Amino acid sequence: MLQKTIYLALIVLIAVPGFSQTPITIEECRQEALANNKDIQSSVLELQKAEASVKEARTGFLPAIDGSANAMYIPNLEELKQFGIEKEDLEVYQAQFSAQQPIYAGGKVRLSNKMAKKRVDIADKAREQQRAEIIMKTDEAYWDLVAMQEQKKVVEKFTEALDSLEEQLQANYEQGLVPKSELLKVTVQKNEAEVTAMEVKNAVQLLQMNLARIIGRNLDEPLRAISEPDFPVDNDEPTFSQEPVVPGNRPEIQIMENQVDMAQMETKMTRADYLPELGAQVSYGYLKVPDISDGSWQLNAAVQLSIPIIHWREKKHKMKKAEISEQMTKLDLQNAREQISLEIRKTWLKLQEGIEKIQLARKNLEEATESLSEVEISYNAGLNTITDLLNARVARQRADASLIEAQSNYQVLKSSWLKAIGKLDKKYQ
Repeated sequence: MLQKTIYLALIVLIAVPGFSQTPITIEECRQEALANNKDIQSSVLELQKAEASVKEARTGFLPAIDGSANAMYIPNLEELKQFGIEKEDLEVYQAQFSAQQPIYAGGKVRLSNKMAKKRVDIADKAREQQRAEIIMKTDEAYWDLVAMQEQKKVVEKFTEALDSLEEQLQANYEQGLVPKSELLKVTVQKNEAEVTAMEVKNAVQLLQMNLARIIGRNLDEPLRAISEPDFPVDNDEPTFSQEPVVPGNRPEIQIMENQVDMAQMETKMTRADYLPELGAQVSYGYLKVPDISDGSWQLNAAVQLSIPIIHWREKKHKMKKAEISEQMTKLDLQNAREQISLEIRKTWLKLQEGIEKIQLARKNLEEATESLSEVEISYNAGLNTITDLLNARVARQRADASLIEAQSNYQVLKSSWLKAIGKLDKKYQ
């Protein structure tokens, strides 16, 4: 007996690692998805690129300083003799440092700096939008896995109940207490339940792989989503008084608002192309031509004024194009506001509907459980048939499944609502 016990213990110890699962919470999934997602990493790089553009634009306010030097040698230059220079070769050595400073450029330098800052805002909001999308996908995958895990438990319990009933009827059949048809009804139902159990098991594995893919883990890692056993929803559902319905909180709207501002700046930039430009330059140079001119340093200063005069109405056409683009971005913004307002209202109604479905599913489960209890009592008393008992158990299983589906769907709807009002990713900023 002791040897048999030790042998069974060894089997259990060897088998456990093969069937072990990795528990993971929704918060861990979100964190890993945000850390490992390639789109998020790309959005971070876009933000860094935009920030570098701001620093680049600031240099437009500073003078540009350049230096140059060259040496030139021209052999057999007979033309020098015409100027009384008895040399056949010409050597020229030159060096120069210059500083150029725009004084007035129609406001283009200032506008360039403002547009660069707007690009930073756009990149930041795009990253925020991407975070919300990734969190939403993660939540959907996570709660789908939770629901299927719970479905698997329900199917297993249902199959166990059918096994017990089949054994009981088998014993009664062997004693001649029930006909074989009654036993076969249970056997058929059990076979169907086993098929369902196999399908659910495969579905769990696929959902595990999908979640692992989203959060950046190995696809073969058997994840087990951890959740509250009763999916509490009584105290955490949002209300309009708690969550202001403001489309402007959405990063999409904030991106488009910045795009409208940039379109207005583009119009001003187009206008600035046809305004006078004033600039100054200071240079300090060295020039030496051996045997002709001794080397010397000279300081030069210049001011340049450029005034557009005739461009054959080019300005008018470009301005028209810029103004039309500006109007288009404003219309896009107005349309997006309306669509997001509708989305917010829709997700709110769906959330309320999800809460009602949970309440109805709980009520249905209570009634199905009570009905099953009464049918079992009646069946044991010989007042109901095996068909009645099987139907009651199927109804109980379906009620269990409906409640699990409603509870899981609520969690996804809650995330959809938070995403719709622009608050899903606030804690990760």
